[in-house]
Amino acid sequence: MNIISQNLKNIIKNKIKILITPIYYNLVDSIVDNIGNNDFDFSKYFSFFTSIQSSAREAMRIIITSTFEEIDVEFKNSPFRKSRYYINKSDVSRTLNTIIGPITFKRTYYKSKFSKKSFFFLDSAFDLPKYDHYDPILKAIAIRNAVETSQAQASRFISSFADDIKFFIDNNAILNIPRQSIFNWIKSWHVPNIVPISIDTPETLYVMADEKYIGAQDIDKDIMVKCFVTFEDVKHISKHRNALSNRFVFSTYSSKPWPQFMDLIAKRYDFSKIKNICLLGDGGSWIKSGVNELRLDTNNSVKFYLCEFHFKQAIHHITSDDDERQKLIDIFTNEPMQNFIDSVNEILANNPHREQTITKKLNYIINNYTAIKSMLSLNIGSSMESHISHLIASFFASRPKGFSTKRIDKYLKLNDYKNNGINIFNLYLKSYKNKKTMSFNEEYVDFSIFHTDNNHNIPVLNYGWVTPTYKELNAIAH
Repeated sequence: MNIISQNLKNIIKNKIKILITPIYYNLVDSIVDNIGNNDFDFSKYFSFFTSIQSSAREAMRIIITSTFEEIDVEFKNSPFRKSRYYINKSDVSRTLNTIIGPITFKRTYYKSKFSKKSFFFLDSAFDLPKYDHYDPILKAIAIRNAVETSQAQASRFISSFADDIKFFIDNNAILNIPRQSIFNWIKSWHVPNIVPISIDTPETLYVMADEKYIGAQDIDKDIMVKCFVTFEDVKHISKHRNALSNRFVFSTYSSKPWPQFMDLIAKRYDFSKIKNICLLGDGGSWIKSGVNELRLDTNNSVKFYLCEFHFKQAIHHITSDDDERQKLIDIFTNEPMQNFIDSVNEILANNPHREQTITKKLNYIINNYTAIKSMLSLNIGSSMESHISHLIASFFASRPKGFSTKRIDKYLKLNDYKNNGINIFNLYLKSYKNKKTMSFNEEYVDFSIFHTDNNHNIPVLNYGWVTPTYKELNAIAH
């Protein structure tokens, strides 16, 4: 028996027609009454608009619940069910909070005659999670917005989204979804590992690296997040705006960040074809160690470049005088290193009270002299500071909040997916049923689950019978 037989289609059509007819006439009366009143003001417009919206949402709820219940009845009366399953309980009610408001429907609880396992056919047919009051679409929207903003903001958004426009008049009268619920949804979600799509390999690859401290809940010190950004070139978008070509972002809390990063980036590029790898950073020892980590092939030439931002920052710490700053930069760029050292020592002689700061910054520049010179002659600049601000700080540190070390990797992963253009909404709908973390190749994450022909030429998948064959073939098809 097909889950939607022609007979069932006709039954559903007739039932829906009967149920929504009163709603239709009430809606027409509301429209005519409002239009017929010439004394029109905002309150009447609002009433006019909300009456249409409320009627439409009510009609959608009726269509969904009626369809659910008729599908369940069709299966209940089918010879297939009678030969394999007992009826354990009838008319078991379930309420789901959805994007069109709460829907309540009744279904039957069955028990297998052979395995003695019990199940709700309707829940299985539509992949509805057990013991859950929220439907997957609503949860996917909430999680997507939590990754974009915050769990608190996502709670406010989805609460207004799940009800009609009356929310903006009286937000106490609607369903309030707590942010703790969104936290629990993310916590219980086995977020897949996305393997980067393999793309054409350039001769030169740029890798920027930096770290950012964010607040921690369960340890005494802050969490240090290591962030990597790779790109192939800088594109000029407009007069005042550039963009990185084929940007890829990866961040981690691991004490061994380079092996994790290389595992991913080696799947994105063929390192045997890369000639030059430019590593850009602030000169930290863990960043410089990447010179050896990045060399995966004898063809690779890896060179470290100190970000120009950190060089100029050191200059600014040496002196606050704009003329002296520019003079030091010009001397460093065009004259021997000793001339630069002499100029800094001259400033130090005039500011003995700042000896510690000036000496520290001078040593920093001397220790990275070659890396700074190389950076100044490079045809691109490093934008890692702005990236660490927009990619990490904006989400993790812009508000006074802390994160648990137990879950920080999951939040970093979701944040990376957002920055790499992965659709969080689609990803959740594709993987919310997973009982463990799986790996998806980005090239094949096409979300064909949402196509009407997602089962393609496998007829057995068009039936609702949850058999071992169905489960295996369904997993392959999806």
